[in-house]
Amino acid sequence: MLSRSEVEEAAVRAITEILREDGEDSPRISGDVTLADLGVSSLVFARVAIELEDELGVDPFKEGPGRGAAKTTVDDLVDTYVRTLAESETR
Repeated sequence: MLSRSEVEEAAVRAITEILREDGEDSPRISGDVTLADLGVSSLVFARVAIELEDELGVDPFKEGPGRGAAKTTVDDLVDTYVRTLAESETR
């Protein structure tokens, strides 16, 4: 299983790359910053989720918004993926 820091690195990388592709300045990303403060719209969030699914092999949002609804901070997003990775290993 990937460590939390590896998942965090993947999330920060995905957010940074997608924001850059959209012409945004590369923000300083820390765990307690909100996705909204980073400029992560719902479309950007969807693109980040697709990127992370490709890289991590899990999609915590596949069962709809009731399960793992979009979280507000980078830490919340990372925790959602860490939890989903752990759950996928126990199945």
